[in-house]
Amino acid sequence: MLIGFALIIVAVFLCCALLFRLSIYALPLFVAFLAGSAVYRSGSGIIAAFAAAAVAAIILLAVAQFALAFAKSDLMRAVVGIAFAAPAAIAGYHAVHGIAVATMPTSAWQFVVSLLGAAIIAAASWTHWSRACP
Repeated sequence: MLIGFALIIVAVFLCCALLFRLSIYALPLFVAFLAGSAVYRSGSGIIAAFAAAAVAAIILLAVAQFALAFAKSDLMRAVVGIAFAAPAAIAGYHAVHGIAVATMPTSAWQFVVSLLGAAIIAAASWTHWSRACP
């Protein structure tokens, strides 16, 4: 039982570390999903949907890098940071809430822990994009 408990703690830690690493890609993943879904529903094949998703994500990341490279004001950098941090916060909330539901008894603390996780993951995404200097 002790080994199983230790493995659960390691698994939760690895999931959280993966979530931190991938939180910066929440917005490109969302845009890629929307583009791929739109192309697939228009009657094109699955290959065209994957290609459209990849192109949409690449274009979004290129536009964000371009905006950060030529941003004259901190307001523009903040807008780009918020654009990437907001979807990361939503994804972080749901991921941490799933972990909290699986590991904690039902209470208000699940909601509090989920909000705290969302704030930390949004801050991690914000920090990554604010450090992206040209």
